[in-house]
Amino acid sequence: MRIDDEMLDKLGTYFVYHNVYEKYGITFESFVERWRKGILVI
Repeated sequence: MRIDDEMLDKLGTYFVYHNVYEKYGITFESFVERWRKGILVI
């Protein structure tokens, strides 16, 4: 499943702004995969 470039950009902005890696120790790829599967709700 391909994610729209605009959505990927928004997820990236959220990831950086909220320091997701620093707080939760998950990579951006893992963050996107969790969002795609519905495990992560933002």
